[in-house]
Amino acid sequence: MHRMFRLAGLFAAALLLAPAGRAGAQDANITQPVPELERLLAAEPLVITQAEISRPNAKGDITLRAEVSFGDAPPLRVKLRKSEPGANSFNNVPRYDLAAYELQKLFLDPAEYVVPPTALRMVPLADFARYSPGVKRTFPAADQVLAVVQYWLRDIQVPPDVYDPARFAADPLYARHIGQLNVFTYLIRHGDSNMGNFILGKAEVGARVFSVDHGVAFASDESDRGELWKSMRVDRLPADTVERLRQITPQGLTDSLGVLAQWKLEGGNYVAVARGANLSASQGVRRKADALQMGLTKSEIRDVDRRLASLLERIDRGEIVLLPAAPTASAP
Repeated sequence: MHRMFRLAGLFAAALLLAPAGRAGAQDANITQPVPELERLLAAEPLVITQAEISRPNAKGDITLRAEVSFGDAPPLRVKLRKSEPGANSFNNVPRYDLAAYELQKLFLDPAEYVVPPTALRMVPLADFARYSPGVKRTFPAADQVLAVVQYWLRDIQVPPDVYDPARFAADPLYARHIGQLNVFTYLIRHGDSNMGNFILGKAEVGARVFSVDHGVAFASDESDRGELWKSMRVDRLPADTVERLRQITPQGLTDSLGVLAQWKLEGGNYVAVARGANLSASQGVRRKADALQMGLTKSEIRDVDRRLASLLERIDRGEIVLLPAAPTASAP
């Protein structure tokens, strides 16, 4: 018993001494400032210059690894995933991918995001069909495909499981990242722990961890795709992360997740516009006149809030230990 307390004390002390720059600085995994990547992915003109199935040996994989030009910016490698007609099929719910990306912003800084920069884009059907034969328009009114566009991570590896208990005990910064990842996966009810959906940086110390596929999450039907990350796998979390969780309110969740993206039908194409008032809190995909809008439903947001409350209750009961946080530099 004394040895256990001693190890816990050493772990906490090491966390306090972790280098400040590692948690806050740009690193080998995401090599451009996050705000700039968000702007490129969401707003700049997009041209696909090359693309191929990202995991050709994975049965049914529809995700493309694509080289894309955004306006005058240098070409960028991205993940490009097409929607099915209606944009709301099992394991292919684009609004869930964007909701996952936006949710993390409520308790993480950009330098510690566990989801890489992600956006939703309307891509001309003919452009997508060059690399994905048989692709169908997402909505009848426009010859376009709604796609999830996500920054392609660098300097990474894909282990069978990114969570290594021994490394969690020995590497404070890695443990910090794993804890933050687990908070995120728990809040969204992540239901697809198949290999390839969780990514580990190659850094020997303080490696970052990422979640890159959120098609089975939130209110998705139960599945057999693996639910390792739906529950809390760790029993120690950074105190500063928990403090930010305590600041999240039901209204804050609604403001962030209720309306995620919006388009207007102009000349036979859906054009991205500023997000407006919620067109229907009971629906995730909303269409009214020439407007198309996506967001989480009132029920889905309520479930996130319930899971957040449950997590905080466990922390308050002492089931999850709070550890002093490593000092962090300002995010890039």
